[in-house]
Amino acid sequence: MEALKYLTSVLSGGLETESRLVNYSLASAAVLVLLGSIGYWALSGDAGAYVPLALLAIGSSVAMVCSCAHALCYRQAMACMHGMMAGMTLGMAAGFMVGALLGATNGMFMGSVAGMAAGIGLGTSLGRCTGVMGAMEGVMAGLMSGVMGAMTSVMMLNDHLVGFLFLLFVLCALVLGSLGYMLYRENGAAPPSAVKFHEFLAASMILSVLMVAVIIWGPKGPITYP
Repeated sequence: MEALKYLTSVLSGGLETESRLVNYSLASAAVLVLLGSIGYWALSGDAGAYVPLALLAIGSSVAMVCSCAHALCYRQAMACMHGMMAGMTLGMAAGFMVGALLGATNGMFMGSVAGMAAGIGLGTSLGRCTGVMGAMEGVMAGLMSGVMGAMTSVMMLNDHLVGFLFLLFVLCALVLGSLGYMLYRENGAAPPSAVKFHEFLAASMILSVLMVAVIIWGPKGPITYP
């Protein structure tokens, strides 16, 4: 089981760069949850209905930053096909997660726009490392997934939406993890990452704060959660 061996190496520290990024992810998630708890207390619980969605915003932000930072370690070694796959995977997962989350709380328009922005932005930034084809894959994946994510949430507003979102985000995280494994199988252990912890935390914080701010204060569509 090569995948299990890879996972064991990451968790045990055998793969230095991958292990460091996982540690960054766990530490960043802990910091953001702590800050979110302080913010929730400051709001006197007025945004209580959005707590599960805020947790999803934090988790998805950390997952996207970790996947992007890991894939960028391979930018010098990635073949065109790998760049296309990386741009498409990150663009699709990012667009779907952001689109689904904001589509649920802010409606189809805001969810689609935010999902497309996140998917196209992250997918293109990663895919362009191998040229125009990778960048195009990122654009197409973000364009499609942003709209589809928002539409899925709007269609499920009356049918166990929050439970479905948790399932969806877990699957997207697994897809992003599979991207890392694919790059490892094709190119070996990742070269050292230039990303420092404060940069990782800052990127995760910016993404999560933007999503939570739109969730709470952004314009709402005619039918939204809760």
